[in-house]
Amino acid sequence: MESRSHHVGPKVRDVNRAPAPKWQEGEVIGIVVETPETNTLKVRLSEPTGYLAGQYFNIRIPVEGRPRPIQRAYSVGSSPTEGLEVVDFGIRETEGGLVSPVLVRNTPIGTKLEVRGPYGDFTWQEMDQSPVLLIGAGSGVVPLKSIIRYALDKGTDVKMALLYSSKSAEYVIYDEELREMLSKAPWLRVYHTFTRDASDATAHYHRRIDKEMIAEVYGQLEPKLAFICGPPEMVEDAESALIALGMDPKMVKSEKYD
Repeated sequence: MESRSHHVGPKVRDVNRAPAPKWQEGEVIGIVVETPETNTLKVRLSEPTGYLAGQYFNIRIPVEGRPRPIQRAYSVGSSPTEGLEVVDFGIRETEGGLVSPVLVRNTPIGTKLEVRGPYGDFTWQEMDQSPVLLIGAGSGVVPLKSIIRYALDKGTDVKMALLYSSKSAEYVIYDEELREMLSKAPWLRVYHTFTRDASDATAHYHRRIDKEMIAEVYGQLEPKLAFICGPPEMVEDAESALIALGMDPKMVKSEKYD
């Protein structure tokens, strides 16, 4: 994700907030090619700090022609239940981006990165047993997968549904892992929508996420909490649709990226 903003309802200033995280070294120890434009970088942190499912870190790298390193925010796709030393970052190459093309196309195993985090309130913890609706488009699925994996590893039986938009089956990030989690979690439902392949019958829908689609999934789950991550227009439309369906705005968490 090349830039990010988030909304989690009204904000309250926390005078006791912990100091900002410091930059630390991270080493790329593994690479998983997820789609033609998305890789997972497995990064071993020199000073593991812990994180919550759904959070993100900043990654800073030198960029040719720039006097100083450039940083961007990337969501964590792994769960803290899988260990804190190695963190998985789901990174989609953004056309015209300064950082993501380097990370996806020119970052071999052994590369050292500057990493700082975690950040963000886009988080879920097992104390909340209310039904959860997760809505993502493209690499917006990265923090949502972290939440699902965390819920599965914690042995929860909270009802969750993921509504996930991709160009086509080839561009489904975490396809195999989503299938694996579905096989182990009777409380999980995954609804795919493909925007550029109307012939693939494995998808439930074949268009961009819209209010009618959200209403159908909402009616089957009746969620009390929602997480939305993706492009700004999709996120804003989904927020409006959920609130119109009766969800408390304070229970709709969202993150936007460009």
